[in-house]
Amino acid sequence: MNKDLIVISAIDITFKILLLAQIKAAQEAGYKVHGICSEGPNFDFLKKEGIQMFPVKIKRSISPFSDIKALWQIYRYLKKEKIEIVHTHTPKCSLLGQLAAKMAGVPVIINTVHGFYFHDNMKPFAKWFYVMMERIAAKCSTMILSQNPEDIETAIKLKICKPDKIKFLGNGVNLEKFNPHRFGNNFKIQKRQEIGVPKDSIVIGIIGRLVKEKGFLELFEAFKVIVNEYKNVWLIIIGPQEPEKVDRISMDTVKQYGIENRTVYLGERDDISEILACCDIYTLPSWREGFPRSAIEAAAMGLPIVTTDIRGGRQVVENNKNGLLVELKNANELKKTLIKLIKNQNLRTQMGKAGLEKAQKEFDENKVCEIVVNTYKNCLAAIK
Repeated sequence: MNKDLIVISAIDITFKILLLAQIKAAQEAGYKVHGICSEGPNFDFLKKEGIQMFPVKIKRSISPFSDIKALWQIYRYLKKEKIEIVHTHTPKCSLLGQLAAKMAGVPVIINTVHGFYFHDNMKPFAKWFYVMMERIAAKCSTMILSQNPEDIETAIKLKICKPDKIKFLGNGVNLEKFNPHRFGNNFKIQKRQEIGVPKDSIVIGIIGRLVKEKGFLELFEAFKVIVNEYKNVWLIIIGPQEPEKVDRISMDTVKQYGIENRTVYLGERDDISEILACCDIYTLPSWREGFPRSAIEAAAMGLPIVTTDIRGGRQVVENNKNGLLVELKNANELKKTLIKLIKNQNLRTQMGKAGLEKAQKEFDENKVCEIVVNTYKNCLAAIK
């Protein structure tokens, strides 16, 4: 007899990109998987993957009326379906989904911390508010899985939860898919031609939502100088635009920096491994990360990485080994560090090889899926 599991996140792309491997592992372990999120373009795909999708509009920003409505809709669905396990993802759904599950009497409630929304650079009241939300959500949790070990320390220090309620999950990718040995030189030449990048150029790649907190403005400032000094360097940007976010940016921003002739924006893509195969350097100058999947993908593809010295970045990059860490919001240091790699092909090769070795050792998504499924099994066993 199948056990009913419901996975809750804000948007459907999270299911497709971040959670599908875990969901498939749960299905193979005998769980009937339901999904709740805002309806989007990936709903039909997810249904074909055997997930019973239920649309609930969940705004990523705080919206009291909309949030209460979403809470009520989730609660009613949980009561109707008699769900045994709820697994929530992302900060807003962590709160709404776990509250609804507790109200509905769901016996096992799991939350994955992909990275706490609050950080040390926040204004004190804002940080206090988000910490309180995490404390409330954690009171509903049976178990909390943290992708990042630093978040475990933070959760205990700020009394979000007790030590026995949170454990390390890690993060990983499909190492068969993200494997640089799959792609030969002829493929790279053809792919570069397809996306509009010269075959003999040095390519810097970045994957992320088009918002300021991903460090795009610092990158554009750095790249403005780089393109003037190096005529063969190109920038590839992959990621969705976020028109609802207050810190949104657009491709018009690229024009303001005068780098549009050496920048290619590809939007959302399903061929990430193929595009990373065309890159020489990966950068992610974010202000805030949990455990960045895109950087893990880049490491698995054997790319040297330049990222900010923040939680998440430190877990993927060992400074001066498989990449270089730079100061937060420091465009000048970012520029100098990227130039260091642009000028030194041997260093790029050396760091890329170290990143590949690290990814194969630490970033296997199969291990993550095993932890998730075992957590379900152990939590269910504990209540019977």
